[in-house]
Amino acid sequence: AEKPKSYMLSALRTSARKAPALARLGVRNFGHDPAHAAAETDKWKKISYVAIPCVVGYTCFVMATMKHGHHEEVAYQYIGIRNKPLPWTNRGGSKCDLFDYKCAAKEKAAAAAE
Repeated sequence: AEKPKSYMLSALRTSARKAPALARLGVRNFGHDPAHAAAETDKWKKISYVAIPCVVGYTCFVMATMKHGHHEEVAYQYIGIRNKPLPWTNRGGSKCDLFDYKCAAKEKAAAAAE
């Protein structure tokens, strides 16, 4: 039972000693030398310094000049049909949708006034 433990500890120590060297060997350059990689990084940094303010500026321009279109909702007869009580309503029923807080407040006020 002692031998496997010592073997495992020895293997752990060896791998811990060799890990930094293996990490250096594992660096991939993707077919380029480090100087080319540094040049590409600098190029994309410069492109980003120009592109990001352009995108922000264009976004501000669009948001400032955009016209919001407002449309009227048509009250179709079939939209508000309630054939059975809604499951989230109080006793006595409700004609309000689940997240229609204005309608629910009006119903509550009407019930309190009665």
